[in-house]
Amino acid sequence: MDSFFDQFDEFDKALSEMPEVLQFFFGGNFYDFVAGNIYQAIGIGGLGWLIATLYERRHNRQMGEREALLSDIKLSTTKNIGKNAASGVMICGSVVVAHDFFRTLIIQFRKIIGGNIKAYERLVVRGRREALIRLREDARLRGFDRVVNIRYGSSRITGMFITAIEMVAYGTGIKDHPKTENSPKS
Repeated sequence: MDSFFDQFDEFDKALSEMPEVLQFFFGGNFYDFVAGNIYQAIGIGGLGWLIATLYERRHNRQMGEREALLSDIKLSTTKNIGKNAASGVMICGSVVVAHDFFRTLIIQFRKIIGGNIKAYERLVVRGRREALIRLREDARLRGFDRVVNIRYGSSRITGMFITAIEMVAYGTGIKDHPKTENSPKS
């Protein structure tokens, strides 16, 4: 049975027998291979973080545009439906939002150390905002004028290297009576 260090020697031998092109990428021995891969891992992680940050910013910008288009749907957390309500139905908006691998790794390290996890906070805020936008979109599709008694629910979805949340925003969609000239103004 080979010892642990004999396996490194076999790996060094295999690396030395590689074509020169592959030796350039992997280095000449095991230690060069490890050092080269560390730099590659940091580079790939940094590139992943950059791409994920750009996607997150784009998503936030798109949510802002969608919110502006839905500003006519009024929202309230109170249970009061008002005097002008004609009908009401429960509606909801749901979303699952996840972080990229690099941020998930940072979150895992932060869990070990403890303290405030800002990356997870941003994930929750994005999820809540997107769920509320989807609630408003559902209200518009069903022809409601406003949504009252809005509440949030959430669940965490975790695995080995996944940090995701499901956010649900729900409330009662209210369709108001059409205003006529004889009806009192409120």
